Amino acid sequence: MDIDSVVGQLSAQVYGQLRLAGDDAAVEAAGEAILTAIEPALRQAGMSLAEQAAAEVGAQLPNHTVDVVLSEGQPSLVVRDSSEDITVTTDQLDARITVRLPEDLKEELEEAANDMGDSVNTFVIRALAGTTRAGKRSNRATFQGTIET
Repeated sequence: MDIDSVVGQLSAQVYGQLRLAGDDAAVEAAGEAILTAIEPALRQAGMSLAEQAAAEVGAQLPNHTVDVVLSEGQPSLVVRDSSEDITVTTDQLDARITVRLPEDLKEELEEAANDMGDSVNTFVIRALAGTTRAGKRSNRATFQGTIET
């Protein structure tokens, strides 16, 4: 994301409007003073939009982590697969639930678990943990990571 270009475009638009005011030096000076004063707020608004974009992308990609990273003052979003971060220990699996599901979904789960080299139990635990953690992440106001645009 290029906040500098957005601030530059806005400044150009304001200067264009100031030219419509004629050759009044006082109006031009006031316009320049206002632009100078609001530039930090514009940059902060750009950062807030980057955070909102990360939250939106993260909400649509529940098995991924979306982070906002600053590079040379410009935010970028980085997406990474969070399923790699999920560790499942099978030492103390004391809780038990029964889930009724369609036969075709059961077959898909078995195939997916086999493809990942996991048991169905481990695969389901990993998927549930990832979904649960992604739900908790989407409610946060802070972000870790980046998406490059």
